[in-house]
Order: sequence, then C-alpha cells, then structure tokens
Amino acid sequence: MPESSYGSEHSMECSGAPEYGTAVSAARRSMTERRYGDLSELPRLEYNLLDHKTKLFLVSGLLILEGSVLPILLFYPLWYATNLRHGILFAIITSFFGLISGLEFAHRSWRLINKNDKYRPLDGTRWRFDFTHFTLSICYTIMTGVLIGASIPHEPLVRPLAIPVPLFFIGGGTLCLVTGTMSALGMKTRCRVSSIPKGEPQPPYVLTAVEDVVGVDGGGARPFRRRLLERYKASEGFRRLIAELNWFWGIGSVINGAGTLAAVWVIPQQEIAYGVGWGEPLIFFIIWTWTTVIWTRRGLRREKKLWGADAREKKADAMESGGDTLNTD
Repeated sequence: MPESSYGSEHSMECSGAPEYGTAVSAARRSMTERRYGDLSELPRLEYNLLDHKTKLFLVSGLLILEGSVLPILLFYPLWYATNLRHGILFAIITSFFGLISGLEFAHRSWRLINKNDKYRPLDGTRWRFDFTHFTLSICYTIMTGVLIGASIPHEPLVRPLAIPVPLFFIGGGTLCLVTGTMSALGMKTRCRVSSIPKGEPQPPYVLTAVEDVVGVDGGGARPFRRRLLERYKASEGFRRLIAELNWFWGIGSVINGAGTLAAVWVIPQQEIAYGVGWGEPLIFFIIWTWTTVIWTRRGLRREKKLWGADAREKKADAMESGGDTLNTD
C-alpha cells in the first residue's frame, strides 16, 4: 500500500485509540523527516532476538517435542512392542498433547490479563486478549476435539488422530491468505486486530503474529508493539517484506497442510499415515522457518537501501526546489 495512504487517514488516532494514534503520528514524522536523508529516522524495532535465545530455544524445542516428536516416539513402540489396548495407547499419547502449549498459553493469558498492562495491545483493556490469543484458542479447541473424538471408539480412529497439526497449518495459512487479500485490496478491519482498531487498514496476519508473539511471549511488551506499528506505517520496504512473508507462509501452509491431510487418508497402512501426519509438518516448519530467516535479513537490507535512496532523492528534490525559488526571487 502506498505510504501516502497512511498519512491521510486514521481518524481513529484522535478518538478511542490514543496509543495507536501516537504510533501513527510517529510514523508520519519519520516519513516527513526522511526528506533530509537521515537513515536514523527509520523507526527502530529495538528488539534483539539473541537476547532471548535461551527462552526461544527452550520453548520452541518443547513445543516441537510435544507437537511432533513425542507422538511418534510414543506411538510406534507402544503399538508394536506392547499388548496395550489401542484405546489406552492413544489415551497415553493424547494426555501429553497440550501439556507444554497449555502451560505457555496459560502464561501468556496471565500476562495479558494482569493488572500491569505491560504486555497488552495498545489501547487494550484487561479482559480483551490479543488477536493471536483468540486465534490459538479456536485452533486448540478444534485440535483437542479431534483427538478426543477419534479416541472415544473402542478401536480408536488412527487416521483422524494424525490430522491435528495439518489442520492447524491449514487454519493459519487460510488466515494469512484472507488478511493478505484484504490488505492488498485496501479493505478495513472488521474488528480490533490486536493494537489496530476496527475500521483501520487490514494488516497481513504475519504482522499481527509478530506483534503478539514478540510482544507477549518474547517479552517485547507494549513498546515493541508500538515500534513495530511505527515501522510498518512509515516504511514501504517493511510493508513489502511483511506482505511477502505473509503470502509465503499462507500459500505454503495451506498447500502443505492439505497435502499432508490427503496423504494421511490415502496411504494404505494407517501406521505409516500416523507418522506422516505428525512428522511431515515438522519438516515443513523447519524449511519455512529457515527460509524466513534468510528472506527477512535480505528484506531488511533492501528496506534500508530503499529508505536511504528515497531519502536522498527527496533531499535532492527539496534542494532543487529551494534553488528554483531563490532564482525566481
């Protein structure tokens, strides 16, 4: 979206969403001051992922263990090396699902509803969670319902028990595609989207996910939320990067999730299908995450070059206009 569209709207910034309005105003100042060619006016995120690497690797590793590795490690030994009734076998496996993610979910819930509003979205109220929290609530409910429902029969349904993670990727990818389309068409938000009020330009979901995950789980808190929105509003290069990553994750997640779902149902041996359902999404996640890291680094370098080049161009235009004015005088 052209940066001019961000400098001419946002009536909400003066009514009902003062913190969001402050972020937009800061972005406007950066866009205005860029004419002097000062790269330092590019709004800084001021968040170093390496400062939080211990928690990042610990929590990510535990979530991967819960969401992919552990079901496979438990299933095959219990299925082939024991005489356990299959209902008990899957009861054991299912009991571990949600253990780590549930604790992390409870922790971020506490951070969002705590009297100290450090982690809540801008202009957020105590009992209003961020957009990602609501999204995860729906996803976890569906995934848990599938696991419980498929485990109830005397002989559990192995194939449905293998599809929770593909369903998660399909849901997340669809959200990226819908919000990406709305953003590309210049559509407005139908509800509050974390720090962005209702009626403002719809951002791609990747932006919202970064704001919520880093802001709450990553400890960036409200200052990071504000700086991220300032950067997004001010920098055309940053908006381009976010849009690219949104399409990358949206299209990839839907195709991978649907493909894995289809494979689970068509593979003749249900035991192999179970491993595919839980294992293949992990391979996809690793490849997409690694590609995202490389893509983001290149995109940020491109953004700085674009910002600097545009600043120099505007500075030259300003100087030329000043020279023309002096000549006229």
